[in-house]
Amino acid sequence: MKSFDRIWGALNFEAIDRIPTHTINIDGNVADQILGRPKRNAFDIFHELEKKYPDDWVDKINDILLEIEISTFSKAVRAGYDLGFDGVGVQYIPFILESLTEMTDIFGKRHKVRNIEGNPYPDYYGGYIKNREDWEAYPKPDMKEEYNKAKKFYKGVLRKCRDINEDICIFAQNALTSVFPPVWQGMGMQNFARALKNDPKLIEERFRFSTDYTLTVFKAYSDCGAKIFLEGGDIAHSGGPMINPKYFDKYLLPRYQEVSETIHEWGGKYILHTDGDITTLLDFIVESGFDGLQCLEPPLVDPYSVKKKVGDKLCLSGNIDTRHILVDATKEEVEQAVKTAVNALAPGGGGMISPANFHPGMSVEHLRWMIKAANKFGNYPFLE
Repeated sequence: MKSFDRIWGALNFEAIDRIPTHTINIDGNVADQILGRPKRNAFDIFHELEKKYPDDWVDKINDILLEIEISTFSKAVRAGYDLGFDGVGVQYIPFILESLTEMTDIFGKRHKVRNIEGNPYPDYYGGYIKNREDWEAYPKPDMKEEYNKAKKFYKGVLRKCRDINEDICIFAQNALTSVFPPVWQGMGMQNFARALKNDPKLIEERFRFSTDYTLTVFKAYSDCGAKIFLEGGDIAHSGGPMINPKYFDKYLLPRYQEVSETIHEWGGKYILHTDGDITTLLDFIVESGFDGLQCLEPPLVDPYSVKKKVGDKLCLSGNIDTRHILVDATKEEVEQAVKTAVNALAPGGGGMISPANFHPGMSVEHLRWMIKAANKFGNYPFLE
């Protein structure tokens, strides 16, 4: 089977040849280990522009960030193909560089820029929006322009990967521009929590903005042919839901339902990625209209219990640990983790294997072990 057909079949609980493998992302540093390091990396380009344009080099860099993102995510798709994944996620990110060590975005999030072997890596640390005055003063993007940038991005990735497009499924995702995290991250959790109680209108406006942005870029991807959309926003941590679930029901549920209904009208599928212990949020995720749930972070989430509760409603994906199993475990440990995930997620259909998350320190060798084990132990007939 083709990779897209295999993943689409899993999302529809159909009979397929084997359980699919995918990843939400492949970090640039890991991709370089797979494909070889480029002659000029992103920071080489940044430093060249800094020397050539000492007065406005930051503007010059921001002018080419979209092209850098196209190259970066195209590299990720090619690396995923080389590893043998069935699917890899890509996304346009509206970053705004402020210096070589700081960047923000249209939501007011603040990131430190780490240089990992020449690849920029954003580390979130706070937000610019403290209150309503900050929000009203913060510059808002032209959504038509954002649509055009997202469309250019997705077309650019497809063009650079046209020789392998039939052999790997590209997920359209919004991991850093999703519906929920940008709302609180643009403010910082303390200011967000305060506004939940004191300025619900501000919270509603911010959710409206993040939802409109998600629909805008997802429409661009859909117009380029995308069918599988991944909502990349964590809603839980190790202790459970990130905020009181009553606020999820009030603010987040209608927004998720709006996006899911729209994607379904396009003929697409909608998957939620979230870290953390989501066991008390499973009914909420189903009610939100998602077709799949990715991560199932070990050891916080028991894949067997999740499969038992919602495995007939959600395609479940993930559960391969990225702290030890895909970093420094033995080959036998990797194979056992994959066997456990296959046995938990595959029966009855609607299961996929993936790293729970992705980060620069993951081992290429361990990823290859994971995929080889999934292909070996994930053969159906689990549907018979």
